[in-house]
Amino acid sequence: MNFSTWFETWPLDLQIAFLLAPFVIALSGVAIGVFIACSRHFDTMLLALSNSAWARQQDILGTTSLASRFYLVGTLSGALFFSAFNVRKGVLDADDVRNFPPSLRRLMAVSTWLGFVGMAWLFLSIGLLKLSGVN
Repeated sequence: MNFSTWFETWPLDLQIAFLLAPFVIALSGVAIGVFIACSRHFDTMLLALSNSAWARQQDILGTTSLASRFYLVGTLSGALFFSAFNVRKGVLDADDVRNFPPSLRRLMAVSTWLGFVGMAWLFLSIGLLKLSGVN
C-alpha cells in the first residue's frame, strides 16, 4: 500500500489536520520569537550577550523595528543552539553563554525547535504526497 492510497482513506478532517499541522507548529515558533522580540526578554538577551561579537549586529541593524528585533532573536537563537561551535569560532563569548539566563535560553530553544519540526514535517508531507502522486 503506497502513501496516496493510505492517505486517501483518512477522514477529510484528519487529512486537513495533517496538512495544516506543520504550519501551526512552525508559526508557533515564530510567535514565540516575536514575543521575545517585543518583550523585556529582548533587552535581557542583549545584555546577557554583551561581550559576544554576534550580538553586536544590533549596532548595524538597530533595535527599533520589529523586523530587526525579530532577526536578532532568530540569529541569536541559532547561535545559542550551536553554542559550542560558535564559541570555538569566537563569535560568542564562553562566559556569556555560561551565564545566559536558563529560562530565556529554554524559550529560545523551544522557538527554534518548533521551527525545525514544522519545516521538517512540511517537507516530509509534501515529499510523501508528491512521490505518491496525490494531486
